Amino acid sequence: MASKHSSDSAPDEVRAALGPALQRFGPDYWREQDAKKTFPSAFFDAIGEAGYFGTFIPEAYGGLEAGARVASVLVEEINRAGGDAASVNAQMAICRTLVLHGTEEQKQRYLPGVASGDIRFLTVAATEPDSGANMNELASSARRDGDDWLLNASKVLISFAGHTRLLILLARAEQGTTLFLLDLDEVGDQVEMHPIDLVAHRMTASLFIDDLRVPDSARIGPIGEGLPCLMKGFVIRRVLAASEAIGNARFLLERSIEYAKTRKTFDQLIGVNQGIQYPLVQAYAKVEAADLMRWDVLDLVERGEDAVPRSAMAKVLASEAAWETSRAALTTFGGWGLASEYHVERKLREGTVYVFNNLLMNLIADRALGLPKK
Repeated sequence: MASKHSSDSAPDEVRAALGPALQRFGPDYWREQDAKKTFPSAFFDAIGEAGYFGTFIPEAYGGLEAGARVASVLVEEINRAGGDAASVNAQMAICRTLVLHGTEEQKQRYLPGVASGDIRFLTVAATEPDSGANMNELASSARRDGDDWLLNASKVLISFAGHTRLLILLARAEQGTTLFLLDLDEVGDQVEMHPIDLVAHRMTASLFIDDLRVPDSARIGPIGEGLPCLMKGFVIRRVLAASEAIGNARFLLERSIEYAKTRKTFDQLIGVNQGIQYPLVQAYAKVEAADLMRWDVLDLVERGEDAVPRSAMAKVLASEAAWETSRAALTTFGGWGLASEYHVERKLREGTVYVFNNLLMNLIADRALGLPKK
């Protein structure tokens, strides 16, 4: 069920190159990481050694500069093999903000290490307790004090916060939202973190900062342009989230189809039952439709055209298709779908992360349908 819609050989090359690593770090590896709630360090290091964290980083800074198509296939294939590409997605995509808007000093200092995986750059601290993901209503503040900034922030639901060295903080300065690059090796003792135990294991935490002093050299992009700078990376983040969801869905479909072809009850294969067939058929059709939208977005990105509305649609379609596939898998496996050794319940939990699409619905209503905004 691998996608056939790509227009070049890059996806097939990525799949072939990934094969040994995906066999080494199979579903049972991820089951163990999930049970222990640990960061997949061995897998992360293997992807770093292969150079894929530099997919969006220019060659001048040690990257591959391979582009969104390679990144999309990479995260899809990891999930399709039973893995969890969330940390790889973050490491590849978040650094694009630094590539696009960082200073030369910041790029020289950090990007080679990010490309190799030696420096973990996994986190954007934007979501807040009272405004959620509505980043126009930030309470976190950045105040000038001479040549420095004093940062105060309360952030919630920050993925990989306890496992990253670098994070991007979004705060409100007098002139508007502004981005700051925090190196936790340098300021980590002044950043308070409280772990949050979520249904899907993302090593998530709340983050609190009280009068943290940082130099102006920590700022990314112009003062007052933090949100626009951050949003420029959201098209890629959305299409990679869609790719992850497609990978999860294909993993579940392939497992479910094989189970339906071999599992017997009452001397009959369960796959002959329409109650098994129809949910899988509906899920398969929706996954294929989401995949077409994914490649459409990647084509727009490569041509430099506006991909904002369609990237939102791709993420919505793919996340909902993966969610429906997980329910079809549970129908197929029955009670065994809740047993960890079948990996269905883990993929269902991972899929819950991607189905919160309200803000994307608002974006589609505005940008695609032209409906009035609140």
